[in-house]
Amino acid sequence: MKKIILFADTGIDDAIALTYALKHPEVNLLGVVSGYGNIDREKAIRNVEYLLELAGRTDIPVIAGAARPLNGEDPVYFPEIHGSEGLGPIDPPIAEERFANRTNFSKLFQLIKEHRKEVILVNVGRCTSLAIAHYLSPEVMQDVKATFVMGGAFNEPGNATEVAEANFYGDPIAANYICQSAANLTIIPLNVTRDAILTPRQVNLIDARSDSALEEIIKPILDFYFEAYQQLEPGIPGTPMHDLAALMAALDISGLFEYKKREVIVEHQGTAAYGESIADFRPASSNCFGPQCSRIALNLNKDIFVANVIEILTNHR
Repeated sequence: MKKIILFADTGIDDAIALTYALKHPEVNLLGVVSGYGNIDREKAIRNVEYLLELAGRTDIPVIAGAARPLNGEDPVYFPEIHGSEGLGPIDPPIAEERFANRTNFSKLFQLIKEHRKEVILVNVGRCTSLAIAHYLSPEVMQDVKATFVMGGAFNEPGNATEVAEANFYGDPIAANYICQSAANLTIIPLNVTRDAILTPRQVNLIDARSDSALEEIIKPILDFYFEAYQQLEPGIPGTPMHDLAALMAALDISGLFEYKKREVIVEHQGTAAYGESIADFRPASSNCFGPQCSRIALNLNKDIFVANVIEILTNHR
């Protein structure tokens, strides 16, 4: 059983990752840290609360993450991709204002201490909350078993700029800190999550087998997401499940990913390459070793991905 704490900025692909975690028989979801990113922090927290209510899992604690990047600038949101409320056409019937002044990183640290050397952190949004946790209590964060981050783009274009992926671009200071400081770090970058696609036909299959309130929102939010991606990348055959791919990496699914180990830096000085993730993949380069060495996913097996997602999202847990 994998003991996971999910860090999310709860838009559409985050919602699918959360749903997958709740339905997977080998995942013990200890908590969710929700911060700004796709939408503002209060909406993101509200969305997690809503999804947990649909799942009948209000026992899972929701921890308030960061409200803005470490440089203090106002974040940029993406309603054209995730909808104004973050869940496509769905407007959760919970007032977001009730989450405005919540701060409870102490709950995160408590969970890590209660499950020392067993907790896997999966960060699928901006790295700000994760970096703050390391700043606030480096001693406790040393007790984390492993960290998985969805972010960066290696050897291909970004999606926020020509070179930068959105999570790293949204707070490159935090992303660089995590890449340099987090032990046992695995990075699941855009160049593999772009291959983690669910087609409309596969979404319809999942919907046809849905048997709960949580599962019934999968199709409407992914239909919305698909239409948004048709504007972003005309002709794309489905919707890329960026965040779900990162969560699945934490489960060690045989054959799903191929990895190389490299040291990673993230450009955070405000240049034209702002937010770019940089690692050495030249032909003569080789796997690195040591505390600043990250494991980077470079290939994803599409068939294994689709088969596993359909199996988990259509089970009757």
